[in-house]
Amino acid sequence: MKAASRLVAKAGHEQLSLREVADAVGVAHRSLYNHFADREALLDAVATDAYLRLAAILARAKTPEGYTARYVRFALANRALYALMTSRPHATMKHNPPLQAAVHKVITEAMRIFCRNIAAPTERRRAVMKVYITLHGGISLYGAGVLDQPNARALIAELSAMNAGT
Repeated sequence: MKAASRLVAKAGHEQLSLREVADAVGVAHRSLYNHFADREALLDAVATDAYLRLAAILARAKTPEGYTARYVRFALANRALYALMTSRPHATMKHNPPLQAAVHKVITEAMRIFCRNIAAPTERRRAVMKVYITLHGGISLYGAGVLDQPNARALIAELSAMNAGT
């Protein structure tokens, strides 16, 4: 897992192979199949670990601004890992309970912060979706150089303002 995480951080997840991970840890690539059914299972495991790390970071947030800052800093400091995390298809998570549970921990933290005064489940869901659409969209546009923000601090301030009152 650590080797796979390092390789993802270095070159992204798109080209990661089980053989590359096996070489990094000094084992035969076939031995990885004792732990992971295939490449996607390994990537899911790395994403699960990353979501759990992010949830732990977000659990320390006290305000919407604090949540936004922690989320954005994590995404920007771990760009390739964040790309892997957000590449996992939500529709298939029901077949991967550990990944689904990890993602739900992040969502639970968003609900704790952004849905304090919202009782209706539909409105809570909508509020969290708004937060994530804003965060992921802003981070993606910033990373691509499209969003005109001079630095991460300005990006965090802008995204916090967009999600104020959610």
